[in-house]
Amino acid sequence: MSRTSEKRTATRYEIERRLAPHVEEEWAEAFVIELRLLDVPGTALGAALAEVESHCTDSGEPAAEAFGDPVAYARSLDLPVEPDGRWEVVTVLGPSCAQFLGLLLLGWGGSAVLLAGRAGEVAPSVDVTAGMLAMILAFGAGILLFYRHSAAMLRLIMERPVVSFFALAGCMAVLVAVPVLLDGVLVALPAWPVAVGGGLALAAGTVWSAVQARRGTLDDPIVSPLPGEPQGAPDRRTRLLSATVTWIVPVFALASLGVTWLLLGR
Repeated sequence: MSRTSEKRTATRYEIERRLAPHVEEEWAEAFVIELRLLDVPGTALGAALAEVESHCTDSGEPAAEAFGDPVAYARSLDLPVEPDGRWEVVTVLGPSCAQFLGLLLLGWGGSAVLLAGRAGEVAPSVDVTAGMLAMILAFGAGILLFYRHSAAMLRLIMERPVVSFFALAGCMAVLVAVPVLLDGVLVALPAWPVAVGGGLALAAGTVWSAVQARRGTLDDPIVSPLPGEPQGAPDRRTRLLSATVTWIVPVFALASLGVTWLLLGR
């Protein structure tokens, strides 16, 4: 195995190797993923994994022989799930929704300002169409639906990635097509306030997401019940995912504005 492959493997099985070094890595990974999909909290998950590790250490049996299929065994445990808090949906979806809305408003307002500047207009405006509002509502409904059925959605993505990819591509195509097809103008708004409001919403969503990541608001690390084990430290995959979620939308917004300026600003 090459050094690069070894590094990738170490990163992939970081949690499994740290908490259950005597359990087969693939078995432990499937066990952990299934319990995550069942929404089992990290403390209970860590305790269940520690029990498997203890048995394998004492008996010398492989986990596959002692417990059978990891998915079936995880389901058979019937562990308590993490209940949703009162403001859980706002905490989870708020930053992403603010970023998406800010991205749209900044794009619409910024494009209108650049087009007006190129044409010599002094009072640029944004024509708000039925399609624009429909796209915002469709995105909100879609992300709320994903949140409510996240376990089933994630399971589908893992088990049928190709189908999930084309389904996601179809949803994105619908979001893009709706404003084009429903182009009836409902109201005209000043472009500068729309662009500024979009920029503020984008910045607010990004700061909100960054603060959550720094404080670990959404973290639920797998914690070992044994004394002396490192507690509460998110693994590299979690940190990378958190950074990606926080910065992908503002980076895309800046890139889009740059391309728009190059195409329309001159």
